[in-house]
Amino acid sequence: MFWPSLVSLYILPFVIVVVITACRRFPFIAGSLLAIGWSSVFYSLLMSWNINEPGKTLKIEGEIVSLVSSNRDWISADLVLLGANSSHMPAAKLRLFWKQPPLVSVGQRWQLTIKPKPITSILNQGGFNQQRYFLAQHIVAKGTVISGQLIANSPSYRSRLIAKLKPVLESYASGDLLLALIAGDKSLISDSRWQQLRVSGAGHLFAISGLHLSVVFAWLLLLARTALYRVLPVNSRRNWAICLLISAVGAVCYAYLAGFSVSTQRALIMLLGFILFSVLSRHSSSWERLLYALFIILLLDPFCILSASFWLSFTALVIILLTLSRFAKLNTGLSTSPNQIQQSTAESTNGNKRLRDKVYNGIKMFWALQWRLIVALGVIQAIFFAGTSVVSVVVNMLLVPWFSFILIPLSLFSLICFMFFNLFGLSATSVFDLAALLMEPVLWVLSITGDFRYSWLLLSDDLIAAAIIACIGCFLLINSRSTLWRLALSVMLLPLLLHIGMTLFSPQLNKRWQVHVLDVGQGLSVVIEQNKRAIVYDTGARYGQDFSYAARVLEPFLISKGIRQLDILILSHSDNDHAGGANYIVDRYPDVKVIADFHFQRTNSSLDRQSTPATRHLINDCRPKQIKWQSLSLDFIAPKEPSKGNNGSCVLRVSSAEHSLLLTGDIEKPVEQALVATIQPKWLQSSILIAPHHGSNTSSSAEFIDAVMPQVTVFATGFNNRYGFPREEVVERYRQREIEMVTTGIDGQVSVLFNQGTMKLNTYRTDFAPFWYNRVFRFGQMQNPE
Repeated sequence: MFWPSLVSLYILPFVIVVVITACRRFPFIAGSLLAIGWSSVFYSLLMSWNINEPGKTLKIEGEIVSLVSSNRDWISADLVLLGANSSHMPAAKLRLFWKQPPLVSVGQRWQLTIKPKPITSILNQGGFNQQRYFLAQHIVAKGTVISGQLIANSPSYRSRLIAKLKPVLESYASGDLLLALIAGDKSLISDSRWQQLRVSGAGHLFAISGLHLSVVFAWLLLLARTALYRVLPVNSRRNWAICLLISAVGAVCYAYLAGFSVSTQRALIMLLGFILFSVLSRHSSSWERLLYALFIILLLDPFCILSASFWLSFTALVIILLTLSRFAKLNTGLSTSPNQIQQSTAESTNGNKRLRDKVYNGIKMFWALQWRLIVALGVIQAIFFAGTSVVSVVVNMLLVPWFSFILIPLSLFSLICFMFFNLFGLSATSVFDLAALLMEPVLWVLSITGDFRYSWLLLSDDLIAAAIIACIGCFLLINSRSTLWRLALSVMLLPLLLHIGMTLFSPQLNKRWQVHVLDVGQGLSVVIEQNKRAIVYDTGARYGQDFSYAARVLEPFLISKGIRQLDILILSHSDNDHAGGANYIVDRYPDVKVIADFHFQRTNSSLDRQSTPATRHLINDCRPKQIKWQSLSLDFIAPKEPSKGNNGSCVLRVSSAEHSLLLTGDIEKPVEQALVATIQPKWLQSSILIAPHHGSNTSSSAEFIDAVMPQVTVFATGFNNRYGFPREEVVERYRQREIEMVTTGIDGQVSVLFNQGTMKLNTYRTDFAPFWYNRVFRFGQMQNPE
């Protein structure tokens, strides 16, 4: 995950030679080079499909494998490329957006005319890395469907079964969860339900994985063993082999219903390995089977390491094996102790006491397993999702036994009955009544935890790093026997203790400050940070009722930086790409002071200048003035009078004793010329300039650039945007003056740190996350690190 780049295929023969040469004497080096080489080959195979230039149409052929989301007039679907466009191995997928589509279902084969787009996505600290997610899912490009022709409609058995299950399960309050549990289909789960699953830590119970396959395998093995050994008892190992075969077939069928996800693959490989070793009468440890599963999965799909489910799945299994092995050692130690042997002999006549001891040890091991899983998986959750559930220990202790012994087996029994009834054309409308009844306690638990305010704990990047170091330190402390080593390892707890102390007590004021220009596509959002407090200048756009960059980018960024106090929200003007998320931010931070030249309804998603005074959120205007904020000066330069449109943008200069930042919104050349003519040069000169109007040729006049004299200019634009921003002639003006330029659509988030007279520029793709998967541009091409 942390490689800066993949190797070129031209260097691959040299890598192979080194691997062969070093495999005996230096196996770790050989294995690492083999992994890098195979990942590079895998990437080349995945991206080896024919495509035209960006922006031009392309004819493709493929099969719909997933319906991601839908609205009244559009759908989002994943399509596996077939025919001439296919990479064959591995199967490449496209994420398609289809407006006003015909009836589309999983399993259909289409010939489509699309307008392709690269998988580049917005990249910010604390935000969701869609680019990494797409590569983990083998999605090589996005596209908009222009037209399509249905070639074949032959859905798989799983698709047909899910299509029959949906109308039946939709009548139950828990139908969405039942469909996910028995068929691995999560299309019925709403956003509010996902929120409940996330804050409760119960989401893994509805993602078919090791727990589910183990339950199915164990129940089938128990039933088959009971039946065969009673009906056809033999002294040979025939019955045992038949029981294992029946259990394996059942596990494979269940994995097929789950769509063979990463977690399902891992569990299935381990189970099949266990069966194989049992049939061959070969002993193998659980760790050995885990390593076999890990090797096979990474060999088949090295990019699965980019997904959160991979890390959650394997981490959970490692914790389980560590806990079981630890209790096994304790039990072994006890059994070999002479005193314990005498005690065991004395108690051999008391069966009830031995039963109580077994129950007590089982509960003790279950508790130890649960809290270890919660801590370890909580850290993984925090890394990927910037937060963790604080109620998951209680929830899982209640629900895991309920699922293992009751809900999973009876739900699958209902599914078998449903399949049997459908096979003979019988009515199956009430077959899931019992399963739905058994799901009611689960709904009650999810509802209770969802209403609990502090169920989900939001964590900053600093706190996550301190927690990881503390967890490693605690593990080493527990497993170290040397007092000297324990004292030395206790130092690893200091970062967490210091972070907690600084949170509880007011930190000393620091004159260091930072400017973060967030990557919000074709829009603008800037965060000015000092002493864990912030000012926000613009919020980015909002689209429809469900999406805004304020929710997807701005708020997660503030959380990741540990910023709890938002003091001022400045809205340059009312255009959607600048102020679309104003309502969301004001609702989330009700004490924020808003500075803008227009009014908006706080409870309405649309900006409204005609709202009555009773519905307006009280704001301050953007007239020229100076405001002191901590150690910084906020100088509002323009406009002198409220004005609609781009030229009414609020122009703000933020300065300290050594450095300054000029924020210009979307002003154009007339305002630039007026500022140059009427404002004293010292109020325009700035270290950092956010380019006016995203780099449009209507702005950034030569006179204005000369008056500002910035060291760095930041273009807030979307990648490959339809306007062509920043325009080449504008870039040339800055280039002639030897001004450093960065673009959010290419570099991701841009952050500038001002500290004691120094200025340090960092970007997401180059500094915060300079990894190979963040540098994939234009349909598989890698960005040059320079």
